[in-house]
Amino acid sequence: MSIDKYVGRVVVIVYMDKQQKISKREIRVLRIETGSVFAIDIAKNQPRRFETERILAVQPVYRRVS
Repeated sequence: MSIDKYVGRVVVIVYMDKQQKISKREIRVLRIETGSVFAIDIAKNQPRRFETERILAVQPVYRRVS
């Protein structure tokens, strides 16, 4: 899975934390560095870092324009 193509875009990720708790997050990908995705968590409006090896799935979010 390659998340680097989503830099600058909003995606939904399925993420497993260090305690093996799985969550679904909507994030805006800011940049990718070795082993980490730096993003804004949309729900919390806070910067976050996610370990790439813990991202289980990625799906782009398409916003409908009216």
